[in-house]
Amino acid sequence: MKIALVAPTGKIGSEIAKEALRQGHEVIGIVRSDRAAPEGLESVNFKAVDIADTAAFADAIKGADVLASAYGPQHDNIDTVAAAAEAIVAAARAAGIKRVVVIGGAGSLEVAPGLQLVDVPDFPEAYKAYALAHRKAFNVFKTVDDLDWTFFSPAAEIGPGDKVGNYKVVAKTFLANADGHSKISYPDYAEAFVAEIEQGKFLKDIITVAYQ
Repeated sequence: MKIALVAPTGKIGSEIAKEALRQGHEVIGIVRSDRAAPEGLESVNFKAVDIADTAAFADAIKGADVLASAYGPQHDNIDTVAAAAEAIVAAARAAGIKRVVVIGGAGSLEVAPGLQLVDVPDFPEAYKAYALAHRKAFNVFKTVDDLDWTFFSPAAEIGPGDKVGNYKVVAKTFLANADGHSKISYPDYAEAFVAEIEQGKFLKDIITVAYQ
């Protein structure tokens, strides 16, 4: 497959790009500015583009089978997540790409029917702005009927680690193991993310992955 990937050089995005390359896919990397290819990503076709420029963005990704995104700014730029979601939808439409898979936030997953994790009373304040910003992005995708989108939220804890497998992928529901921990490594998340790109099991839905 030809996969266009927004933000392919970040902690999660680079793992997704590497996994896609390992699986034999072609990767178009959408970045903000020209740069040398990081180690392990030499085969990525990097294109510098402002994703807010729909025409330029669409031109850069034209011909791709899937538009994926690892866009996830931190701190002062966190409120740009919803705008990025709108830009991704607009560019996919303009480029004629029907399949979209994006990184989401665990806060939008349900802990009970109709109750999202971010709305529970003891949700950590330090992560609330991040969770609410990603919920705005999720709400953007929920209005989209003409694209086969998937909003792929990691476990509550995601970080460096090995590929160990033993994870589960489900729709809508916050996942934790028997000890109550919700965790996944970057490489295992990337493996599950690329598998969803390939298989398209969860269309127009929010999903997550966590160790069991």
